[in-house]
Amino acid sequence: MIRYIRNRFLAGLIILIPLAVTGWVIWKIFSSVDSILRPIQQRYPVIDVPGVGFVVVLLLILFTGVFAGNFIGRRIIGRFERLVSRLPLVRRIYRGVKELSELLIADRRMVFRRAVLIRYPHRDAWALAFVTDETHVFDTGDGRRLISVFVPTTPNPTSGFLLFVPAEDVRDVPVDVEEALKTVISGGVYVPERLREGIAAPSGDGT
Repeated sequence: MIRYIRNRFLAGLIILIPLAVTGWVIWKIFSSVDSILRPIQQRYPVIDVPGVGFVVVLLLILFTGVFAGNFIGRRIIGRFERLVSRLPLVRRIYRGVKELSELLIADRRMVFRRAVLIRYPHRDAWALAFVTDETHVFDTGDGRRLISVFVPTTPNPTSGFLLFVPAEDVRDVPVDVEEALKTVISGGVYVPERLREGIAAPSGDGT
């Protein structure tokens, strides 16, 4: 019972902490923009319209994305990141926040087609993996079709291993990519019941 409460508590933290941090960051951005715009709005009441701060933040984000997409912007951002990488404490914070942002914001469904289980690193162990491509056929000499899967590391799923495994050795699991990523990030503390059922099911392919 105590273990169950502990696991559920940690699962709640995993879900609530990113939401709380995201909400706090957004609130700080809007508060900063409002404080900057307030003197201008007091001087020019015509632009003192509800929602101006929100529009300015959206335009700032859009401008940053456009700037980072051109050659000069990439050069400047690259130099900034190299400078940050030389600062002992700052580089850890910046790298961690950047990786977490890429993980949460990037549309992983465009990269990870579905979550699966594969036998890795040996035949008696199962690893949670993500199918990245099923269109390429590799000539293995025995007529078997190989598909590419990505095995992420825990708790940082932005790194991992690319494996090419026989299609018949890949077992689908009844969870979507987002749920599977939560399991990886939590190190197995958060495991959906549907995934437990998928793990417990017989392999059906023999050993």
